[in-house]
This record gives sequence, C-alpha cells and structure tokens, in this order.
Amino acid sequence: MLIYHQHLIKVIHIALGIMVFLTIAAFFLAENGKINSFPTYFVGVLFMVLLVLDRSLIRFVDLRMLAGMAGLLGYLGISSLWSDNGGVTTMLLYLAYMTLIVSFLYSVLFLQVRFAGFSRYFIWFTILAATVSVSISIQLNYAFPEFQPLPEDRLFAFGRLNNPVVSALSYGMVVVLALHMLIQGRDTSERVLSGLCMVALLTGVVLTGTRSVWAGLLAAALYSIAVYLPGTRTRKLLASFLLLLAVSGILLFIFGWEELARRSASFRPEIWRGLIEQTLSVNWLLGNGIASDSSFQYEMLEFQHAHSIYVSTFFYGGVIGLLALLWFIGLCAGRLLRANSSEIQALATMMLLYGVTVLLFDGDRILTKVDYIWMVFWLPIAMVLVADQENRHRNTIS
Repeated sequence: MLIYHQHLIKVIHIALGIMVFLTIAAFFLAENGKINSFPTYFVGVLFMVLLVLDRSLIRFVDLRMLAGMAGLLGYLGISSLWSDNGGVTTMLLYLAYMTLIVSFLYSVLFLQVRFAGFSRYFIWFTILAATVSVSISIQLNYAFPEFQPLPEDRLFAFGRLNNPVVSALSYGMVVVLALHMLIQGRDTSERVLSGLCMVALLTGVVLTGTRSVWAGLLAAALYSIAVYLPGTRTRKLLASFLLLLAVSGILLFIFGWEELARRSASFRPEIWRGLIEQTLSVNWLLGNGIASDSSFQYEMLEFQHAHSIYVSTFFYGGVIGLLALLWFIGLCAGRLLRANSSEIQALATMMLLYGVTVLLFDGDRILTKVDYIWMVFWLPIAMVLVADQENRHRNTIS
C-alpha cells in the first residue's frame, strides 16, 4: 500500500511537471489566452491533490512568503466587493485566479525539490519556447505583410503575444534567462545555444519598438556585471559605463532622437497623475477595487489602464494594496540577500530586477489569470522560492 502511494505521488509530480511546461509552451505558442489557461487549471487541481497525498511538502513552504503573497492577492481579490462592477461572484473569480498563481509558483518549487535540476530544464524550455515564438513571428511579419494587424512598422508576434509591448516584455524576461545561461553554461555548446537564442530574442525586442523593456534589461545586465565580471571595481564601473553607452546607442539607432523626444514618456505621467488623483478623491485607503475600470482619457486619447503595476495597484487597492505589494517585493529581496552565493539566487535577482523595473512603466492587474504578468512578475517569484529553499537546505546540512 505504501509503495502504491509513493508511485501515485511520483505520477502526480510528473503530470504536474508536464502541465507546468505546457503552461509556458502555450504562453508563447498558443493562439489565444483560453488555450493558455487550460493547463493552469490542471496545475491547480494536481497541486491540491499533491498536497493532500503528501503532507511532507508543507515543510518546504516559507510561511512568511506565503502569507505575504496570499495577503497581497487575497486583499486585491476581496476588493472586488467595493468595485464598481464587482460583487461576490467577481470576488470568487479573482480568488480563483489567486489559487492558480499560488499553485503555479509552488508547483515549480515542489518539482525542483522532487526532481533535482528541474529548474534548469524549466529555464531551457522557456528559452527555447520563446525563441521559436520570436522566430516564427519575425518570419510571418516579413514574409506575409498581411499578417500585420495594424499599419505600423513594429513586430506583432503571433498568437496571444500580438501586442508589441506584451511580446517585448515577455521576450525581454527570456533574454535575462538566456544571459544567465550564457554566463553559467556548463559547456561551450550551452553557451553557444544561449547566445544564439539571445540574438533572436533581442532582434524581436528591437523590432517591437518598445522602449521600457530596455530599462529592465539594463538593470539585469548591470547586476550581472557586478556579480559575474571578474576584476577590480574600476573595471566593473568601466564595463557598466560602456553598457550604458551601448544601450543609449541602440535606442538612438532604433528610434532616432526626434522619435524619442516626441514620444517621450508616452503620456505616462499624465495617466499616472489622473488615476492617482481619482483614487485620492474616491477612497485613498482601500482603492477603487480590482474589478473597477481603470481606463483614462487624456485630451483626445483613451488609455485602457495605468501602464504601471504600482499605480494600478494603488488605483485598485489604495494605500493598503500598494504597501502590500512593496512589502512583498521587499520580502523577496530579503530572501535573495539571505540566499547569497547561489547560482539560482543570482538568476532570481536578475529576473526580479527586470520585472520590478519594466512594470514601473507597464502593466495593469497583478492578480489575473495567466498572461504576461505571470511571465514578468510571478515567474521571478517562483525562482525566489527555489533560491530560498536551496539556501535553507544548505543551512540545514551545514
């Protein structure tokens, strides 16, 4: 009976791993969000079954991290009750989204615990899935002009990444993964493959014409220089300065000075100021509720959301929601500082730096079913959980 029970747990782990991989594959390669959501439902169900069958997994859960995550997402879900378009049904829907997010994050952790090296295969799978996506998108855009949904000289990725900003931010996160594998590759073939993938992904990022992604890539690259580049502090400062020049040159080459000056911040300050003022006048403490409409009209233009995860969290959750988000990010940073001298810690830090930087300029609801927020914000949190667990395991052994 015990042997049967152990085999059943192993089978569920394998099925859970397949669904986690399918979630990533569908994100980059599926035609729409409904297809992408399908494997996340299986992740949620398998995760719950696994917890019932194997209670020993609870010991790998950092209760403070879980409380911070559940507190943030739970509060935002409950805020549906005072939303303009909310209610009990809407609250239950958002709490279901919370369950899917938590299930996905801890599934990655439990799979790493069960199968040593899972995170490495997961990273490589994500890199390859994104590379296939960007390669097909570039081919479709230039081989079939009718594929372009709008008459703009920008890359529109196929499937659910057809928004240039969404595709740029998503591919940008995978550039960070590829950069890590380029530095930490086990052999020359791994480094060459990761380098080729980086070239393809960066080409896609450039062709989207999205600018905010470069701030995140710069933050991650500067951290990699500080951590990985051998030599004196002067050498690292010189490398950082050269990187800043290179990124500035790329931006000027892509957009030109006139375009950069014309688009400047793309009305971000006006959007932020308008939504902040609206929230302060309605309910500065609790916010408008996550189901409320955050669209904003400025002059003759209408913007669908806040274009900043921090402003949007303040709009939906007020001061309480924003402080909960900032506290949770700070908690993750503290866990990474505690997990010093770990390969996965360095990767998680690069990913988190990228995410919190680009989401300063883009993003809407942090509590949502699977979309690019999962890739840009929640995937780094999954790596934080893995890094923290590895650190606790090392401390237990020592």
